Amino acid sequence: MAEQNRTSTRSRLTVPVVSRDSAERTPRRPKRPKVRLGTAEIGVLVVVTIFILFTIAVPLQNFFQGRSEIARLNESIAMKQAEKERLLTEIDKYQEEAYIREEARRRLGLIEPGETAFRIIDPRMEQDTTVTTSQEELAAERTWYEILWDSVATPPLGDMEE
Repeated sequence: MAEQNRTSTRSRLTVPVVSRDSAERTPRRPKRPKVRLGTAEIGVLVVVTIFILFTIAVPLQNFFQGRSEIARLNESIAMKQAEKERLLTEIDKYQEEAYIREEARRRLGLIEPGETAFRIIDPRMEQDTTVTTSQEELAAERTWYEILWDSVATPPLGDMEE
């Protein structure tokens, strides 16, 4: 009897299975067949990809060249502005009287009234006794065609008086 109770309770107990009911309700999608591309399709895809890359490459190259040109011009502008500032400070120096006097002393050798100028000659310097070059030294340094041209171009002084 005990055995009958166990079997009867087993048959009465039903466990609902959700997966079984939902599988019956939702239709299954048919599996898609794997698409295999042929050689022609792969070739077309490669050509289209290369075409797109070349189409994009030209504008990108122009963009990067433009960016480098802009960077170079900005650097040039900065250098020109620095040069402008340097020149403006130099102009401001020439507005000062003391700087003008110092430059006149240094460049032109001017002295103030009441000052005495001294010229110091270094004894180690080679002393040249001649101050000017003679005609013979000049003629020796000239080429033959210069001498010939001077003899034709310049009439002798004696012929003009006669």
